[in-house]
Amino acid sequence: MNNRTLLKYHSYLGLIAGLFLLVIGLTGAVLAFNEAIDEAIFKEYQVEVNPESLALDKAIATVQSNFPEWETRIVHFKKGESILFNLRLPDARRFVFIHPETGQIIANIDANATITKWILKLHYSFFAGAIGRILVLIVGVLFFLSLITGIILYRKVILKTLLFQVKVKRGHVRNFYSALHRYIGVWALLLNLVLVITGIFLAYKVAKAGLETPKMPEPERLIISVEECLTSIKTAYPDFTPTYIRLPKQATSTITVNGIFNTDSFYYSQYYNKFQLDFKTGDIISVTKVADANLMTRLDSMISPLHFGQYGGFFIKLLYCFIGLSGPFLSVTGFVIWYKKKSKSR
Repeated sequence: MNNRTLLKYHSYLGLIAGLFLLVIGLTGAVLAFNEAIDEAIFKEYQVEVNPESLALDKAIATVQSNFPEWETRIVHFKKGESILFNLRLPDARRFVFIHPETGQIIANIDANATITKWILKLHYSFFAGAIGRILVLIVGVLFFLSLITGIILYRKVILKTLLFQVKVKRGHVRNFYSALHRYIGVWALLLNLVLVITGIFLAYKVAKAGLETPKMPEPERLIISVEECLTSIKTAYPDFTPTYIRLPKQATSTITVNGIFNTDSFYYSQYYNKFQLDFKTGDIISVTKVADANLMTRLDSMISPLHFGQYGGFFIKLLYCFIGLSGPFLSVTGFVIWYKKKSKSR
């Protein structure tokens, strides 16, 4: 395939995906800081109490009494801080904040109405339901093909671009934008490949889930102490830190405790370490360690942290933010290059 044909494919792939990349890139740049944004929003629901207080059993009893039909997940339960529950129905989500000493409700808000959840939904579905999820998957594939054609097309000047040896001619609009397009594309290439590959896998999972008919939860009221369960886990596995708890969704379900082992690599997701507990007795049924899992499971656990930059601090998230903006920038400059070329042809 000659360069002229390859350039045509590269241009069309970019133009088709471009408009959608504007949305995905801009929302992705914001989502790099989703945890910090949520922390700032939820600050008003925090209380000042004894730093050792954590009435987790009281909190669970309160939530199950007030929301008996909802699937219950506990997403934040640090000592001395408000306990955060994520409640789910097929068509609804709620955040419920519980006082860590009294076990009483501090706030009950619509989770889908928070700014980060709104942006996340726009990011993965364009608010278009199952069709939007499939469209995001298609756009991801198109962007991946655009990157691959770009690598092949500019393979001879990639090193020169990295060394800033490609001149930027300001006097000619098309050449100016072409140089900018090349510089941003090359410098953002590696991380963009990481983002688009992990994004395709995530989009596939999201699209697949969107085509399935969700079942109504039928949760069971707990009669055991979750606090004692966590103590038992800590005693048996002192190198494990629990970070997420799923209460039984059905009568046949178990209590699932996710978290992190001290020996875990930084790029593993916390949700792939699992303790399955009998919700009637509290006994440990099974233990799953991501570090001991097969290669495919370990790769799967890396997708979300790598895509959202969950493995790093502020500077990693800032880098992800800039790379997220590179997609929209490439779309705009690519369109300008294509438009100027068409105008010249006319």
